[in-house]
Amino acid sequence: MTDAYAMPAPQPISDLSDDALDWQVLLHSGNASAADQQRYQRWCALSPAHAEAAGEAEALWADLGQTRAATEIATPAPRWRRWGSAVAASLVLALVGYGGVQQAPALLADYHTGVGQQQRITLADGSQVTLNSGSALSVDFSSGERRVLLKAGEALFEPAADPRPFVVDAGAEPVQGSAAVFSVCRDGVRNRVVVAQGQAQVGGQVLETSPDARAQTAWQRGKLIFNGKPLREVLAELERYQHGRIVLSDQQLAALQVSGVFDLNDPEGLLRTLEQRYALKVTYLPWLAVVY
Repeated sequence: MTDAYAMPAPQPISDLSDDALDWQVLLHSGNASAADQQRYQRWCALSPAHAEAAGEAEALWADLGQTRAATEIATPAPRWRRWGSAVAASLVLALVGYGGVQQAPALLADYHTGVGQQQRITLADGSQVTLNSGSALSVDFSSGERRVLLKAGEALFEPAADPRPFVVDAGAEPVQGSAAVFSVCRDGVRNRVVVAQGQAQVGGQVLETSPDARAQTAWQRGKLIFNGKPLREVLAELERYQHGRIVLSDQQLAALQVSGVFDLNDPEGLLRTLEQRYALKVTYLPWLAVVY
């Protein structure tokens, strides 16, 4: 963020958007001074593009404050999960099996991404799919239906116009969104559906456009945006973009509210950003980061 008075050289729109979001983080952090407010007003007045970026960032931040509109769909618990907490408590076993769990869905998928990777795919019917980090997808088109199987991770779907239904199967109730732009995230416990445009259907329920869809799908633009999200949920989200596990050792910090814009183009800096902004400590071990 630059405090300047002369007309600056034109900035790329993406850079202005990033700066505008950084301003929102500062202004809503509780640490902004009157001088910061004045600097922000001067920044907004630098050009019409600055003012437009500021307005969009303010609207996005307001949307983040609304009740989360994503629909969560319960998935059946695997039988091994019923064995109790004794097995789950073994960190060593969890780490040993981590690589295999990550790789298994990809081995049988038509498309897949590694940790920290994203991929945009054009399907045979012209539909566009953007795969997020650590995701796996298979396609099963027929004469009567366009079905895709999200085997792991998260994807944004932009179905092409076609009389056949477009259905996403992620292990729970299928999502039908022939006339929608929507994302589905499969995390093993609950699937999260976010409608960015139009309407989708899950089990007969109509899902409308989510008010904070732009923030929840910011990953496709290389960003993660949080506004007052509990630290435990933030770490779970960040873990998807890291090799290995992230463990919170001090559970008293689990409810700490985190706000900010995180750059996915700098995966090594995700945890460093948390350290700097919230006075947290992180110890790095092979395939493990411990936050306390």
